[in-house]
Amino acid sequence: MNFTRYILVLLVSLVNCLAYSQSEPQYSHYMFNKQLFNPAYAGSGEAVEFNALYRTQYVGLSLRATSTQYFGFNMPLYAISSGIGLSVTNDLIGYLRTTSVNINYNYRKKFNKFSLGIGFGAGFTQTGLQGNKLITPDGVYADGGIDHKDNYVPATLVNGIAPDFSAGIYLNNEKWFAGVALDHIYTITKLQNTQIGYARNLLIMGGYDIQASRHFSIMPSALIKTDLRETQAELSFTMKIYDNILTGVALRGYSLRTLDAAIIYAGFRYKGFRLVYSYDINTSYLNGFNTGSHEISVAYQFGLKKRTRTGYYYFNARFL
Repeated sequence: MNFTRYILVLLVSLVNCLAYSQSEPQYSHYMFNKQLFNPAYAGSGEAVEFNALYRTQYVGLSLRATSTQYFGFNMPLYAISSGIGLSVTNDLIGYLRTTSVNINYNYRKKFNKFSLGIGFGAGFTQTGLQGNKLITPDGVYADGGIDHKDNYVPATLVNGIAPDFSAGIYLNNEKWFAGVALDHIYTITKLQNTQIGYARNLLIMGGYDIQASRHFSIMPSALIKTDLRETQAELSFTMKIYDNILTGVALRGYSLRTLDAAIIYAGFRYKGFRLVYSYDINTSYLNGFNTGSHEISVAYQFGLKKRTRTGYYYFNARFL
């Protein structure tokens, strides 16, 4: 049995696990794409913001790529002290595809030293599984026929759709940000005889921008993801040089003994445009079977002019 077939068999064996819990896509650019993790971010950047991201994970692990694509948009609504946003993600794991579309609304309140956002997301998650591409250990695949000998594994392409909801709180000012969110509040997709339940994840993130010198700043930041059974943490140090050059390093894992990856960032920004690339050096037991993960994200921002009320004067000749 070659390694590719081993991966396919492993994927099939995971289907029963997926019937209870589906994990989130992995991202390394959380500090640049906060709306991915918290609907309460929408509008907090005080600008119209477009984001796009592409990630390919564990390159070389199998012939079927594991990849994620994302597009996001958000902007403030000053007239009603709010923000709105749109998030679209497409995640591929072998022959399993998950596409999510969410609209985010965020009520924002400004205080003396920070802004507070309370946000909600609503949309749908659509899942498809190419059952005709899978191979089970006891299956029969003679003369072009497909018989998996497993009632939970479909023999054709199957699709399912389910509503998806999230909620969060986000605080920020010019120096720091902090947020907590809960995603997939109730998302269960049915694929033939298999139900895929997307685990509720508690997402906690924060960062602080330190101006080390006139032309150099560093932002330590962290992201913690947990379904209350397993917890994954990422600690990052991103740096900005001359306000244009972006670089940094990060570590991600479940504990010091189970590090998943060391990450290197490189990018730049010019006016409202930003481009960032990162390379994940895999440090887990899979490091002998892949050449790492690649992620690239782009963003464009432009400010909105706040409407100010114009006063009108009426002169009464009687009081002149």
